[in-house]
Amino acid sequence: MTKADLNAALDELYALPLEQFVVARTAASKRIKASGDAVGAERVGRLPKPTVAAWVVNQVAREHPDEVAALVAIGDELRDATEDRDRGRLTALDRLRRERVEALVGTVRKAGEVAGRAVSSSAVDRLAETLTAAVMDPDAGAVVQAGRLSQALQHVGFGIVDEGGEPADVVTLHVVGDDGRERPRKGRRSAGEGKAGGGGKGAEAEPAEAEEPDPLAEAERAVEETAAEVDRLEAARDEADALAREASDAVGQVEDELGRIEDELARLADERDEARTRLEAARAAQDEARAELGSADDALEAAEERAAEARKARRAARRPRP
Repeated sequence: MTKADLNAALDELYALPLEQFVVARTAASKRIKASGDAVGAERVGRLPKPTVAAWVVNQVAREHPDEVAALVAIGDELRDATEDRDRGRLTALDRLRRERVEALVGTVRKAGEVAGRAVSSSAVDRLAETLTAAVMDPDAGAVVQAGRLSQALQHVGFGIVDEGGEPADVVTLHVVGDDGRERPRKGRRSAGEGKAGGGGKGAEAEPAEAEEPDPLAEAERAVEETAAEVDRLEAARDEADALAREASDAVGQVEDELGRIEDELARLADERDEARTRLEAARAAQDEARAELGSADDALEAAEERAAEARKARRAARRPRP
């Protein structure tokens, strides 16, 4: 996988909704490893999930790239003015910095959301602090523009710190160089660099002293191990959440179907009650009609008997008398 492809994968990863980050990161790492880039796959797999505030900053950098670039440019001008000791220009640039930070933060605060996610007032405050840090520190500006923060930043007297108050690694994220190798980070020395040598050609090496445990190294190792455990559990949690969402969707579909059936049953029950009412009325009408039919039959029979008697009398009347 080329450097451009790898950076494109990272841009896609950090642009995703926050809850999709861990699952997408695992998938991207596997995909990169399958392409033959084991170093890139390892680095991507170890990327920390952004905090909510960092995710907000990343999305703002994507939605407002021109405004963020203009802020970073003010930082360059501030550093030039500081070097020239131009107080008037420093005052004007600092005022411009405040105005532009407040304008961009105000846009987000008014919208109340970023990339479809509601933004809390705390996250907006972190956004303002991070944008200020992007102006004050060139490395912070570069990583903010890249939209790949894992934690929001804050500029303090001695430099840039993250949300936990720890010194932040704000060197721009270069995944691999053109030669496919990871570039050393700014300010990081290679093994042995800067150590007192004292030995010219042919000098004897001094006896190695037993190294004492480095508390900082052990603490960093513990942080890496616990972070890896957190990432693993987050991935498991996200997978479980996806399954729960699928199950919830299935439950919702069945509940909707059951609701439709119950509505249909209620409608049929109403029709049944109406039909029963009509049936009772029809039966009552039938009984009444049958009663009337019986009366009519009786009246007809009586009339027929009277008619027979009348005919009989007529015949008798027609006979000659002696």
